[in-house]
This record gives sequence, C-alpha cells and structure tokens, in this order.
Amino acid sequence: MSPLFSARPNRAVRVLGLATASAAVLALAACSAPAEGDAAGSTRVYENEFGSVELPESIERIVSVDFYTPAALIDLGVTPVGVVNSYFTDTEGEGIPLEYIDAIAESDAESIGEYYELNLEAIVKADPDVVIATQDFLPMDDPMREEIEKIAPIITFNARDGEAWRTRATELATILGKEDDLEPLVEAYDTRRDEVAAEYPEILSDYAVTVFGPEPDEWGTYSDTHFITPILRDLGATFREQAEEEVTEDGFPSWFSYEELDRIANADIIFMRTGVSDEQQAALDANTIWQNLPAVQNGMVFEYIDRGPTGSYGWAMGNLDDLEALFAEVQAKLDAQG
Repeated sequence: MSPLFSARPNRAVRVLGLATASAAVLALAACSAPAEGDAAGSTRVYENEFGSVELPESIERIVSVDFYTPAALIDLGVTPVGVVNSYFTDTEGEGIPLEYIDAIAESDAESIGEYYELNLEAIVKADPDVVIATQDFLPMDDPMREEIEKIAPIITFNARDGEAWRTRATELATILGKEDDLEPLVEAYDTRRDEVAAEYPEILSDYAVTVFGPEPDEWGTYSDTHFITPILRDLGATFREQAEEEVTEDGFPSWFSYEELDRIANADIIFMRTGVSDEQQAALDANTIWQNLPAVQNGMVFEYIDRGPTGSYGWAMGNLDDLEALFAEVQAKLDAQG
C-alpha cells in the first residue's frame, strides 16, 4: 500500500531525541545567522485556516516536510531545496508520480529525513526562507514545530480533504507570485477533466461507486470528500450513500468487521484500494457476505488507481489518465454483459 494512503507522523519517534536535536539546531542556526547590523528584509503576513505567519517578501529557498507540496512547487517551476526522503527512495513511483521523483533527482534538493523522523540539522543546512508543511504530517501541536520555527517560518496547509490539492496549488501560486504559471495548468486540467467526463457519462451518473479498503480484520470505504478520491469526485462520479457512522469527523473511513460487509450492498461498482495482498483477497473470496454483494456477483470489482492522493495539477492530470483507463475497463465489462 502506498504510504500516502495511511501515513501518520510517528509522534513517539519524533519526540525522541528532540532536546539533542534542538541544541544542534541552535548551534547551526547561530552559524548561519546574519551579522549584527545587517538590514533585515521586508516581510509580509500570510493568513489561512491555520493562522497567520510572517513571511519574507522574497522567497527563493523552500523546504517541504510533506509528500504533496514538492509536486505543486515543481508545477510552478520552483524546485524545493529540501524534501522528505520518499522523493529519493520511491524510484518506482509507487506513491509519487515519477515526473516529480525525476525532477528532484535532477536538482540540488537534499533529503531532510522522512516525514515521521525529520532531520532538523538537514533543514538548517538547507537554509530555507520558508518551510511548507501539511497539517497531517506536521500537526499544529507537534513539538517539532517550535524547533523548525527557529529555522524559518512555517506555512501550513490542509491535505486530507478533496479540495486540499487545488487549494494548496492556488495558495502557493499567490504566495510566490506565480499566478501566470498556474493559469494554464488549471485550464489544461479543466479541459481534460471535461473530456473524460463526457466520454463516460453513464458510468458517472448511473452507477453508485465506492472505494473499498480491506485490512486483515476490518474494512472501510473512502468517501467523496477523502483525499484519495478528489479527481473521481471532480469528474462527477456518484458515490454510494454512506451511513453517518461510516465516516469520521475528519473524513477518514470508520472501520468495521467483515460481518458488516453488507453495508456496501448499495454499491454498483467497487473500486478496490491498491496494495491489497493475496492473503487479503483470499479472505474476501472466502467470505459469504462479500460473495453475495451485488457488485461482486456482477463482476463489477476493479482495482482503484495508483497515486490517488493528489498533490498538484500535474499529478491530477495523471489521475485523469488513470481514471479514463479504469472507466474503459468498467465500460468493457458493462458492454460484455449487454
């Protein structure tokens, strides 16, 4: 399973050794601090749902501590100087599109550790003007924030809802004065989205879909507001009706035992989350409730797209291509059934 589906910052790991790291940060920051009497650059205040932050007027060096922001920056022609280590280890593009992996590999960007174990010394050495984070990977109450703020101001974005990718791209363009670079990306995405939607109107309007996530002993479904379904929703897909208790307050799936699989009997099409093991599939195949679901009996179970968590407009264009191919598979099955 892609780490983007279930990534959570490991607070225990992050807090461990924080005092030692903090001392190192202070020492390194002192070495790079401007000499007394140097004129400070002008600043401006940026505000969003996570509060206000004072930013330098000119932003050239950016460190990202999440999966998504580097893609949005690269779309705008800006390469971050520091990124999480996944941009160096995901060489097969399992969680991040290869175009962004390659762009980082060809740049001078450095690893600042993994999202769950950030390397403060590496962040200092990157000498960022700003650090960009998402609330899921660097929560507002994370003790690491105080240490990072000694290095550079932190801009925080949401990441775990269906509009986060678009909001982040728009806000970054505004912050960096890159609105003219964003405009053609928006136009290209909107045009491509409308083309795909026009190609498969019946699938989108007439069939209730669900994105199903099996675990060894439980299952959940991802709603139309979740961060792995935004492009499916943007195309106008009809999601199955979910009971209120099936979605948590923050939009994540609630998890149920396999004795309650009949909850998804109202799905005409089941998109199976990627990364399901052979063992998990075998357990489903042996489950009577699963076998009796209308979608299963009709052969309307398909593997969902890779890299569903969308990081940027370029990323979203890849999602559209993948969804078009998925809809073609669904349409072929429908045609075969008459």
